Amino acid sequence: MGNLIVKDNALITASHKLGEVEQRLILLAILKGREFCDSVEQLKGKELIIHADDYMQTFGVDRSVAYKALKQAVMGLFDAKWGYKYINDKGNKVVRYERFTQSAQYVEGEGTVSFRFADAIIPMLVELEKRFTTYEIEQVAQLSSSYAMRLYEFFMQHLDKKTGKGWLEISLDDLRFRFGLLPTEYQAMKDFKKRVLELSLKQINTKTDLSATYTQRKQGRVIVGFRFDFERKTNAKPKKTKEKTANINLDNLTDQERDIVAQKNAYANSIGATAEHRQNLIKQALKQHQDAIQAEQEAKERKKAERQAQKAREKEQLELARQQYEQILASDTLINAYIANNINPQKMRASLQKMRYEQGDFRGVFELEKNKFEKLSYLKSLNLKFLDKINS
Repeated sequence: MGNLIVKDNALITASHKLGEVEQRLILLAILKGREFCDSVEQLKGKELIIHADDYMQTFGVDRSVAYKALKQAVMGLFDAKWGYKYINDKGNKVVRYERFTQSAQYVEGEGTVSFRFADAIIPMLVELEKRFTTYEIEQVAQLSSSYAMRLYEFFMQHLDKKTGKGWLEISLDDLRFRFGLLPTEYQAMKDFKKRVLELSLKQINTKTDLSATYTQRKQGRVIVGFRFDFERKTNAKPKKTKEKTANINLDNLTDQERDIVAQKNAYANSIGATAEHRQNLIKQALKQHQDAIQAEQEAKERKKAERQAQKAREKEQLELARQQYEQILASDTLINAYIANNINPQKMRASLQKMRYEQGDFRGVFELEKNKFEKLSYLKSLNLKFLDKINS
């Protein structure tokens, strides 16, 4: 199992209050999920199993502690929620909450926790080419404060990989929201700073590859936010992964497909993907691209067929209308019936047709109606039901 954690930035900035053990289990599950699943569809409904040995080896605790931690965390894992803010179509602020898991269980005697991620969170854990944050799980393995783990993720999201430095300016309200704090928790600023911020920064500075400080932002005498400045420690060198490329034959690919391969190779390098994982990422991306092209072509062909069918129907309608016109024209009785059903003498304006009507030249009146049988827009307005009795 690899050791690189990859999360969507939307999940990094979301609100949640997972405990230390629950956060650790989620991180281990992310590693397992990425090892076996390359797409949303593959991870949906998949049961991920975390053994006490995995927990023990990753976080440096003894076996009894690992077993106890897993057993106690399963309920919290199932109840855990994450939230995010957005503006709806009406311009109103909305805070929405989703579950992390759809099911969770602990198996007595085996020392295992198994769970399935909820559908809403899965896109945040896979297919992260555009917006993602990565870090090695070893960097948070020794953090005992859940707030420290969250704060470390915030810092890694804003860390410039080239300079090894970064900063984050955030309002107090937004920081409390991300930590999942209730309004009644750490209401006094001295408690918030001592038990959340300063404890978290102390652990980050002593147990991770980052060093960080913070300054307060005030409006008058009231603290309204914080600025964090952080950088990689000079003796903490991130692992350098050799740039790799997948063994894909580019000769038969289009320029767009070559771009896709290059993008997936770059993404695979950034997350330290195995050769098999890299191949799967590229194959899946190419298949999705080709499926999209095929779907687009099929949609064009359907529209073309629909247009042709519509033209054929219109042609049939106009041919039928021509026959109906000829049928009516051949019978004075039908001409009279047509005029009775379609022409109101009282609404006729001064015209050749009105003059013929007043002269009793009903055939001449009908002949001037011919254009209505040649255009569908006019044809729809005609009442030709009197023909049904004759033709039935």
